[in-house]
Amino acid sequence: MIIVHTPSDGGEVEQFDFKTVRTAEASRITTLLTDKASWPEVKQRLTDDDPDVMRVVGFVLKCRAQPELRLADFDPMVADLAVRFDHREVDEWAEGAASLVAVYEGTATQLEAELSVILDLAADQDYARTVIERVIAGKFPPAPTAR
Repeated sequence: MIIVHTPSDGGEVEQFDFKTVRTAEASRITTLLTDKASWPEVKQRLTDDDPDVMRVVGFVLKCRAQPELRLADFDPMVADLAVRFDHREVDEWAEGAASLVAVYEGTATQLEAELSVILDLAADQDYARTVIERVIAGKFPPAPTAR
C-alpha cells in the first residue's frame, strides 16, 4: 500500500510506501495512534482509508527525512490523503482479473472499461495500464523468470 499525500495548497505530492515500514517505526505507529491499535489493525484500517492511520503512517515515514518533525506539524486535510495499490497489489488484483477474462462474454472495449477500475486504486497508473493491457491480451500472470 502506498499512502499518497496530495496537498490541496498545491505543494509537492508525497508517497509513503507502507511495505518499507521498519520494526521500530511500526512500534511508533501503533503507539502514536489514539487508540493504540495493534499492527494487524493498522494494516486493516489502512485498507479502510482510516484518516488517523494514514496520517500517522505518513508522519512516521516522513520523519526519516525530517527527524525534527512533530505530529502536530503534519496535519493534512483528510481529502489530501489516500491509500493506493503498489505494484505487487496491482499484480494480485490482475491475477484475479485474468481468471475472469477467460470467461468474459462482453467486447474488448467493455472489458477494458471494467478493468480500468484499477486505475483509481493504483499509485502508479502507467503500470496499472500496462497490466490491464497484458490481462486483456491473455499475457497475465507473467511467465516465471529464470534465476
